[in-house]
Amino acid sequence: MQGWLKTAVLAAALHALAAQSSQARYSQWQETGPQRVVIDKSRQVLRAYEGNRLVLETHISTGRRGRETPNGRFRAQSKSLMHYSRLYGNAPMPYSVQIAGNYFIHGFSSVPNYPASHGCIRVPIDTARQFYNWVNYGTPVDIVGG
Repeated sequence: MQGWLKTAVLAAALHALAAQSSQARYSQWQETGPQRVVIDKSRQVLRAYEGNRLVLETHISTGRRGRETPNGRFRAQSKSLMHYSRLYGNAPMPYSVQIAGNYFIHGFSSVPNYPASHGCIRVPIDTARQFYNWVNYGTPVDIVGG
């Protein structure tokens, strides 16, 4: 097999493996109703819906003790491919979706299944990219549990 063909086959295999090992579950991305997001702090799970159909589910990490992520009804206010925190040393926050003040849903390299953030909702980076591309301005975000 020629060198470029080996490289292409290897790249395709790695891409397929990464897709299989993703910790998020997706269904088809066709519009079936209004978008909404539910974040369950008790289970550390984010679920995205179109109407009543679940289109994305992933584990998350919300705010740790003393920096709890607030419960309530919010809306996607702004989006940034790469936001830098003004509160925490210019920390990079890829695929950021602002939901209130200094609270964002964003990609992060470390997303344990327990509260560990400064208050934001951490999402695995690949899933954060999918969520960022899916969510619209004004999409309701309900944060419950805790």
